Amino acid sequence: MTDRTEKSPGPRRDRTVSENRVIDFDGPPSDRLPGWARPFNIEGVHVELYPPVEFELAYKIDHYCIFAPFALAPVDLSINDGPVRRTSLPTGGAFLSPPFTTVRVRLVAPVEFLVFAAPPVRVEGAFERVGGGRVWSPQVVESFVDPGFAALQLELRRALISDPLMEPAYVLPLVDAMFARFSCHFLDIDLPAGHKETLPPRVLRNIVREIEGAVGSRLSVEDLAKKAGLSRSHFSRAFHAATGETPQDFIISRRLCHARDMLVETERPIAEIAVETGFASHAHFSTAFKKRLGVSPARYRLSFRED
Repeated sequence: MTDRTEKSPGPRRDRTVSENRVIDFDGPPSDRLPGWARPFNIEGVHVELYPPVEFELAYKIDHYCIFAPFALAPVDLSINDGPVRRTSLPTGGAFLSPPFTTVRVRLVAPVEFLVFAAPPVRVEGAFERVGGGRVWSPQVVESFVDPGFAALQLELRRALISDPLMEPAYVLPLVDAMFARFSCHFLDIDLPAGHKETLPPRVLRNIVREIEGAVGSRLSVEDLAKKAGLSRSHFSRAFHAATGETPQDFIISRRLCHARDMLVETERPIAEIAVETGFASHAHFSTAFKKRLGVSPARYRLSFRED
């Protein structure tokens, strides 16, 4: 290890429970996760809910491993015996380490963590199914945040705490889905032959953010193509290959999603919602809404009032 001169104090040792949550930060890394909190183990998958108690840990395992905190988690962190850094893992986010990565982590304030690990064949299979030909390059990821991942994280926590019988047929798909959500954001941009017109994930995310930020504005396919650095026709083909929808259909879908929220959560007039979500008129909005959802906006809103 290097750069130990500014090492912060280790976890407090004045509570018995803390004594059992130490695998020395500076010592030899463990070749397995410690199992401090009655982990769930099945088919090589390790799932555990760490209680909000300080801990320190050094590990180097043959699985992909994810630490997902339920609150902002300040930690001292070293990767592959590099310098020790003070950083914070985000609420509802995740830290991922690939197999055979040396990780040294010291939690400096009590935070509850979901920790899970899975063998490469399982994780890379999930990445491959999501990737559509894109390739995962194993890498440490420190600042992943995604609302879909956070929702799955909370459900897995509920199951670990509340379900007296943990059914593998339920738990394992949840773990697979969490890795799949992860892979949506970190697949490599290099594509094999036959997939040259699929948008790289980072470009696609930027385009989707652009669409989300301009739901109430006029947004042309030409504008999006320019932001992607492509011709209109090339961009349209690549976008369809990446999402299964044309750019225009995707824009309409996102506008309708925002409109559905407004219909349920507000009392604003439908004509006002139509304008707010980028439709040219009340009639245009109603036609698109009924075509996609099978009911008029008024009937959609009424169904929630009836419930």
